[in-house]
Amino acid sequence: MNISVSVLFGDDAIQLLRSELITSRENHRTCIFLTDQNTAHFCLPILRSLIQLPEIELHNIIIPAGEEFKNLDTASKIWSELTNFGAGRDALLINLGGGVVTDIGGFAASCFKRGIRTIHIPTTLLGMVDAAIGGKTGVDFQFLKNHIGTFYPPERVLILTEFLNTIPQRQLLSGYGEVLKYGFIAHPELITIDPSHLTSSNGWEPSIRICADIKLEITQNDPNEKGLRKILNFGHTIGHALESYALESNISLYHGEAIAAGMLVELYFSHKLFGLSEQIIHNYASIFTNHFSPFTYSPDIIENLIERMIQDKKNAGKSIRFVLITELGKASYDVEISSEMIREGLVYYLDLIGTAC
Repeated sequence: MNISVSVLFGDDAIQLLRSELITSRENHRTCIFLTDQNTAHFCLPILRSLIQLPEIELHNIIIPAGEEFKNLDTASKIWSELTNFGAGRDALLINLGGGVVTDIGGFAASCFKRGIRTIHIPTTLLGMVDAAIGGKTGVDFQFLKNHIGTFYPPERVLILTEFLNTIPQRQLLSGYGEVLKYGFIAHPELITIDPSHLTSSNGWEPSIRICADIKLEITQNDPNEKGLRKILNFGHTIGHALESYALESNISLYHGEAIAAGMLVELYFSHKLFGLSEQIIHNYASIFTNHFSPFTYSPDIIENLIERMIQDKKNAGKSIRFVLITELGKASYDVEISSEMIREGLVYYLDLIGTAC
């Protein structure tokens, strides 16, 4: 999988999309955009102006915005509307949105009539560097993250950094959390980026390209997450438990914020098991508290969080598996951590962010 073929930026992305829309019309194939309420309002008009095809009607399925709607009920709505549009197996679903839209859109496309074509156009930094690339799809189930899903790569990922101007700073920093993840597992220079110095959407493009290249290389070698691809889950075992708890408790917590918190705990495990320098943890804690509002929780819910980790997809049996950092830029996967050490790490996190704040 070559980044120049699979992920297109800027003018190349626009030309590919124009070609798809024109070809679909000429061949009488159904082409439908999936958006949420926000991207329908803010992003679809930008896309219309970029592709300059006023004569082509853009059919659109609109779903509610937010992680709480990434579920089977919403997937069912998408399938119903595809059916109402008369979509056949040659239909194309273009997912225009953040990680929720590309996750559920990819899932819906993978199931509808046993699979239709799909293209992702991510509109958030998190989508551009991570969620839209690699072919994972999914919906949440019983408040468990991506509990139901498939591996179904889109034909293309089209990245237009103009969309970063449509999202609030908090959502942009959520994507920065995933950028930091790539720094720890593969490209340490990414950890040195100061997002406060990136004042334009184009300023993020070099980092997006690096992250996309890393993810494509990894997922090409391990498309179904049997081995190396697991390193992309650094920060996610703790992070998904926090996100699941927040979702069920109706607490606002973005995915990248949860992963940023998870990485702090998992760096602690890396220190305890692999001797990672404690200075690295403290340096990251400074980054974390400077750019995020650290998620806090009562020690009383630690057992609840551990129960959620037991449901994590990376586990084998009842053992809880983690991705840990052996040194900056290198990761080890399938590391089993005891419940006792998990409790210790979750308490350490609370102590550390209290000190750092």
